[in-house]
Amino acid sequence: MTDSRNRVVAPQNRFAAWLSVCSIRPLAALATVGALVGCGDSGSGSGDATGLGGPDAPLSAVTEDLYTVGAIDGEEWETFGNVSSVAFDRDGNLHIFDLGAGQVPVVTPDGSLLRIVGKPGEGPGEITNPRSAVLLPDGRVAVFEFAFPGSFEIFGSDGAHLETLSVDITKGVPGSTLTPLPDGGLLTAGGGRIQIGGAGSSDEDEEADEPTENRRPLQVFALDGSDPRTFYEAWDLPPAGEGEEARASNEAGETTMVLQMARVRAFEPGLHFAALSDGRVALADSTGWRVKLVNPDGSLAGTLERPIAPLPVTSSIADEERARRLEALTGTRPRLSIIGASSAEVPAAVMDAMRRSTEDMIFADEVPVIANLAVDWEDRIWVARSSTGGEDGATDIATPTGEYVGTLPSDGTRIPNAFGPNGLMAYIESDDLGVQTVRVIRLVSLDRQG
Repeated sequence: MTDSRNRVVAPQNRFAAWLSVCSIRPLAALATVGALVGCGDSGSGSGDATGLGGPDAPLSAVTEDLYTVGAIDGEEWETFGNVSSVAFDRDGNLHIFDLGAGQVPVVTPDGSLLRIVGKPGEGPGEITNPRSAVLLPDGRVAVFEFAFPGSFEIFGSDGAHLETLSVDITKGVPGSTLTPLPDGGLLTAGGGRIQIGGAGSSDEDEEADEPTENRRPLQVFALDGSDPRTFYEAWDLPPAGEGEEARASNEAGETTMVLQMARVRAFEPGLHFAALSDGRVALADSTGWRVKLVNPDGSLAGTLERPIAPLPVTSSIADEERARRLEALTGTRPRLSIIGASSAEVPAAVMDAMRRSTEDMIFADEVPVIANLAVDWEDRIWVARSSTGGEDGATDIATPTGEYVGTLPSDGTRIPNAFGPNGLMAYIESDDLGVQTVRVIRLVSLDRQG
């Protein structure tokens, strides 16, 4: 057993994810890219605020290493294409959503392959252009196919394909992350709507699609064919305005795509959320340390707060952040999803526009306190604090009832990509060559220090 540091390395840099969720369309329709983030109160009911005051109570996480899968020259199933997320089922089996390979390997608690769900291809039950995937509470797997029309491919707990459910993407597109709710719905943000060749572009639809001013909607997609519904509207900063425009052309020199990017703004408050076992959602959309507890009907049940102030953005912090993001754009060209086709490398013109946007980026006034949020299988809420320069901050742990458990240090155990039963935690990691692995540990105990 070790008191170890466990880091999460995102499978894609921020800009790759930014492009993969935007509506990149043929010339017939113009795409607008923008990061919508929230801060503040919305929804019905104010709820009660519970203060988690006082100084940090240091915690130490005792963990044990279990297994690691993924290798550049390993078995075919673990030569990962692009692992977007992972999830544990109730038996401790780990589902690895390898969207780059169009399949979902399932690994037993000892690290051996149990089965593979799905396979790449264009036939019935095959995965062509996956954008997101999720393990449902009943053990089924749902993979969202980004196409026109869109669809959810549903697989049983035994891996067999069960059905294809159509999704009208002119009424809503699931985001790149899907959070299962106890009632079977899928909570998501950032998907938007797609217009292709005039589809869904009536005046009535456009008016209905207008978001509430300075709000970012969280939507629920039901796997019954019904239209998505708004679960909650998180606060959003005013738009940063239009930024760079990029055009892509075919070999004949004909323009095939026009991409209008929103201006890049660093240090916008994130929108972080996770489901509790009772159907409530823990949500953070503030520049300060504030976690909202939202009821299943979207009303605000209460908030948890700590007296930790945001860090003002100085010129040196801004310069460091700009340089860090420009460096992130010098690596391997990311891939993006295009409607009706498999993912492709981001066109050079788009990469150039991204670099120009980054060089001309603007900055929020403060660095938001909260960088990440998750809920473990014991319903404890883990809140990772942000820092500057890409460094890790401390991680606070609290219960939904307002009990402050303590704080893990910045060099301690991090929030994993997935929590599981009996203390299981999984981390998606990448080496310097971009080779992905998934490392699984067990949290043995959280011990108060001093």
